[in-house]
Amino acid sequence: MSTPAFDLLSQSIQHCLWRMNWTELRPIQSESIRAILQTEDDLIVSAATASGKTEAAFLPIISHIDSNRKNSVQALCISPLKALINEQFRRLDELCVNAEIPVHRWHGDVEQDKKAKLVRNPSGILLLTPESLESLFINRTAALERMFAHLEFVVIDELHAFVGRERGTHMRSLLSRLTQRIKHSYRVVALSATLGVWPTLYAQWLRPKAPNSVRIIDDDSASRTIRLKIYGYPKEHPQKNTSVDGSPNENDKLESSFAEVISDMQSCFNGRHGLIFANSRNNVEGFADTLNDQNEGDGLPRSYLVHHGSVSKYVREETENLMRGEVPFTTLCSSSLELGIDIGDVQVVGQIGATWSVNSLIQRLGRSGRRGDQGSEIRIFIIEPPEPKKDSELIDRLHVELLQSIALVELMLEKWLEPPEVSQFDPSTLVQQILSVLAESGGIKAIALYSRLVESGTFAEFTTRQFASILRSLSDRYIVQQMDEGDLILGLEGERIVKSFEFYSAFASAKELKVIHGGMHVGSISGLMPPQVSDHILLAGRRWQVAHVDIGTSTIEVISAKGRKSAMFTPSSGFVNDKVFEKMRQVLFSDKNFTYLSKGAAIWLNEARVVAAEAKLFTSRWVEQSSQSCLYFPWCGTKTLLTICLLSKYTGLESINREGIAIEFRSSVAESKARLSEIIKRRPSPEEIADLAVHQVFRKYDEFLPRDILRSSFIDNVMNYEHAMCEMDRLNSVI
Repeated sequence: MSTPAFDLLSQSIQHCLWRMNWTELRPIQSESIRAILQTEDDLIVSAATASGKTEAAFLPIISHIDSNRKNSVQALCISPLKALINEQFRRLDELCVNAEIPVHRWHGDVEQDKKAKLVRNPSGILLLTPESLESLFINRTAALERMFAHLEFVVIDELHAFVGRERGTHMRSLLSRLTQRIKHSYRVVALSATLGVWPTLYAQWLRPKAPNSVRIIDDDSASRTIRLKIYGYPKEHPQKNTSVDGSPNENDKLESSFAEVISDMQSCFNGRHGLIFANSRNNVEGFADTLNDQNEGDGLPRSYLVHHGSVSKYVREETENLMRGEVPFTTLCSSSLELGIDIGDVQVVGQIGATWSVNSLIQRLGRSGRRGDQGSEIRIFIIEPPEPKKDSELIDRLHVELLQSIALVELMLEKWLEPPEVSQFDPSTLVQQILSVLAESGGIKAIALYSRLVESGTFAEFTTRQFASILRSLSDRYIVQQMDEGDLILGLEGERIVKSFEFYSAFASAKELKVIHGGMHVGSISGLMPPQVSDHILLAGRRWQVAHVDIGTSTIEVISAKGRKSAMFTPSSGFVNDKVFEKMRQVLFSDKNFTYLSKGAAIWLNEARVVAAEAKLFTSRWVEQSSQSCLYFPWCGTKTLLTICLLSKYTGLESINREGIAIEFRSSVAESKARLSEIIKRRPSPEEIADLAVHQVFRKYDEFLPRDILRSSFIDNVMNYEHAMCEMDRLNSVI
């Protein structure tokens, strides 16, 4: 009979758990204790939010440190957010107090004297972000070996937040460089709430050279009740204070257009601990202000708070503290609270508009029902401009956001998740790491730099030719300079870049374009696909026509749109997977009723199905709008649709991406099909197609790359050439 997991822990940790009134260990905690204390395996612990993952990792790690004290940091924990670090610090400090194991945190808000003390006397557990680890390489270079001389464990919190992103590449490169500095390896323990059916892919990302060494502990035992509802608002809302031309006054409150939405939100969230996620910071602020005003007018307390990256640290921390209190508050937020920051007992989650992925939906849903046997609850509010008339644009009447929300919910219920992108071509982060190594070393030969970052590092997919080409490009821009002795050092421009506080981050905040109307700031849209003059866009519950675009100043001037020209699609948080659009098509073409739809949302879905039937979308993907215009519905994800738009440009077709679901061609169906059939005959290369993109720069250091490598990055990360060509083959076979 195996030894009980509790008995494997050191006496100090056992006493701590007794003092904290723990009556039992959860299954994932027992299994993790055995895996960490009785094997040499790396580990991924996958379990729902608030299931005890942090303790599953750290109880055995703290116990090991308690029995094997060394004069250095012995466990390094990397988290994506400072707020998560602060929360973990509180939890670990309580676990470590009996064993007298120091717990340290390192980020911009930690006092300098505490950092200096850790550098002088490294010990215990250190919590930081990838950016803070980067800072150690550059600013504490001489202390690195001593600080981590006996490092035994690296814990990666919220693994899914790193995989397939620049921060993940950045973190892996820093850990690889740390291994080379301290000349020994360490065990990795990763924690995640969402792995879906792809745990082996995450193991491959974690240990590319030895994925079989990664043990996976997946806790699927805790099946919580899910309560959800999707709201739609089909009746037209009356406007207040309209101008002469009938358009809404700029100073109208949101409730004048969305009184029913506000009423539903009050019913769902007043008097409860809640979170409401919005896809834009404008909606976060606008809805919070309106809800508070409405409460005040009803004689109720102002119980709605805000939390996003643009508000100060003080405001964010005050919001988090209020949420942990007894008085019920609801916070409107961006993705800043999507991860597992402890904000107390959240009873219900709201979502304004559709999320872009199943992963994000699950993360947000999982923020509720964290205590006891509470179920998780989410309310999704789909808000559109006033109800389209029967003669209005077809796409408006398909209610795309509603279809997307239903598809995401159905995929979640089927337990499907987007697969992680484990092998990304990321030259932008390689540029950042080249500059980091030069700042760390003061100067290094090109061959040694290649060995550190490519041969023995994270960027194994880069050839020597590509690496040399990037160095030449950096040299041409005075970012890197080669000395007469052959050493590479930072050039004048490189010194300027590295000295900037923003350098520690390998990723850039999503570029946004500010939308201006009559000198007033209306809101912002994604800069990934800038609209063109005369395009229509949807923003702040209204339809606008683009009058002027200035990429240099990141501004767009708009006027009130006249008529019902189809609105351009502007992506928000990320690329929507092909599988989501396949499910949207199934939802539209079926007669299934979804019990979680409000009466209004059900009306919208029925209208979308009637409109699709009238347009014969069941049997054809084409809709003739006029002799000079048609719509094509490929039912594919964002990357594939973008690629098809570029392929059509190759044939000379003028195309516009419409709300991410269709492509509008400025020609008849017959002419569009004939032009697209040329793609199959001519088979253009991915490189030829990528060169048709107006903007290929989308990552932080892309502008410093040679043209061929920038193109390759665009193909790998923004396009889906193979899927798009398969769609062209399918299209050609039915012409």
